[in-house]
Amino acid sequence: MSEEREQRWSAETDRVLRVAGWHPGRSVSTEDWENTLRDHGGFEIHEAARRFLAEFGGLTSTERGPGKTMARMGFTLDPTVAEWDDEIFDVLSEEAGTDLYPVGEADRRNLYLGIAPNGAIYVGMDSVTLLAESADEALEKLVEGIR
Repeated sequence: MSEEREQRWSAETDRVLRVAGWHPGRSVSTEDWENTLRDHGGFEIHEAARRFLAEFGGLTSTERGPGKTMARMGFTLDPTVAEWDDEIFDVLSEEAGTDLYPVGEADRRNLYLGIAPNGAIYVGMDSVTLLAESADEALEKLVEGIR
């Protein structure tokens, strides 16, 4: 099996995520995030959100600039950025037709990142757009600047 097949994402995405603190097998507790969001926003976590945050929660990328099909925008994978914005997430979830759990923000807090129970990642604030069908694809798009 070639090394390229074993790669989850591009070398650039791997570099950016490693600089942010990610490594294979990374697992952090999601308990504090879950408690904060449940207590302050009424959010109930689903398994896809728990898995995503256990692996990627707490990472921040400040990489900005030209991307492949749009500008690269920094992001922070911290669900508490939406701690008091449950009403916004209610609207985004309704528009997406699925229960979105906050997982972070992008573009200097201009966009929220939310994950559906099936693992799809959505981006939005005033309206919502499907970013990617999977977390890995979403991270690749955020890092590489791909719409």
